[in-house]
Parts: sequence; structure tokens; C-alpha cells
Amino acid sequence: MIKTGLQWFATQTGLGASSHLETGGFARSNDTVEHPNIQFHFLPSTVHDDGRTVGKCHAFQVHVGNMRTQSRGCIKLSSKDPRRHPIIDPNYMDHDDDWKEFRTVRIDFDYDQFSAIPGLFRKCVQLSRELFAQKSFDPFRGDELAPGKDCKSDADIDNFVKYASASAYHPSGTCKMGPSSDKMAVVNPENMAVYGTENLKVVDASIMPSIVSGNLNAP
Repeated sequence: MIKTGLQWFATQTGLGASSHLETGGFARSNDTVEHPNIQFHFLPSTVHDDGRTVGKCHAFQVHVGNMRTQSRGCIKLSSKDPRRHPIIDPNYMDHDDDWKEFRTVRIDFDYDQFSAIPGLFRKCVQLSRELFAQKSFDPFRGDELAPGKDCKSDADIDNFVKYASASAYHPSGTCKMGPSSDKMAVVNPENMAVYGTENLKVVDASIMPSIVSGNLNAP
């Protein structure tokens, strides 16, 4: 890791010069969806735990994510001390629609054998399999290792998702803006001021009243 960092710092070349997420795309889960609600990231390698661990084979991988989740979490204060971290409960996959619309998975492809490693939510398992079943992948595709060819039913996929799901760290809506009549709104949309306070405004993605189909955080 240090060698990679030094090479990039000195020459702007090598593994550190790439984000390794250079190909991606968006899709709609069905024709009734107005905005794309599924995102794909393609990687020319296998990684686990956000890259902290790498796979043991030469492979490529796709990460798939739910961009318009209906589940809602919460944030609570852990202490009166503002330096203490709050208690964050993302409450992932709590809404039934998330299970109905999305069966996503992160799939890896060995250059010689097709392999897969756990990833995210339901519908996208089907889309990922359809994508890599295309003729253009014939020279590279082998056997599916995970979730595996025997993982077909909703129950099978749901069990896999419960085990393999992870966050991509793009939260929003924790300080929703809206009219004072909205009990869930804490920010005035007219001036970005926090209701019930003075000289306190919020102007980042936390004021979004609903989730957008895009990544909100930058490196």
C-alpha cells in the first residue's frame, strides 16, 4: 500500500492512479420507475470489505446498489457532549418495497472461471445475471460461485442479501427541509435555518427531503 502511494505521489502512475471503478451505469428496475433506481459499478479485480481485502484469483466484479431505498433510519444523540459521535441506525432493508424491487448482488468474474462474491440487495441479481450472460462476455465467463447457480428463489436471494449487504456511504435526508407543518422537517427551505434555533443553518445533502439517484459523497 505504501509503495503504491509513493509511486502515485512521485509519478501519478501505477495502481494508485486508478479508482478501479472506471465503468458503471444506471438502470430502472421496471418501466414504471421514473428515475434510475439501480446503480452498477464494474471493477477489474475482486475486493472485499471496501477494498481492505482482495480476492485470491484474477477476476472482475460488479457492485450493484439500490439508489431509491424506501427504508428510513434515524440518528440520536449519544451524549450532551457535542464531541461524542451520535448513534446512527441506517435501518437498511426495513421497507417491504426494497425487498420486492431489489435483489442486488456483487458478482465477480474470474478471467478463466466465473466467480462471485457477496454484495448488496433482490431484482439486481437477475439484472446482473442477464448482463453477464450476454454474448460479449462468453470469452470470460465461467461458473457462478456466489450466490451460486442454486440461488434462485426469493428466499435464497434474501438470505444471501442479509449476509452480504453493505453500505456505500452516501447517506442523505438526516436533517430534512420542509414546511413547519411537517413533523419530520427540521430545516426551513426558505433560508436553510434550523427550526427553533438562531444562527444555525444546514446546506448539505442532509437537507434533501428524498433520496436522489446519484452518489453524494466525494473523496
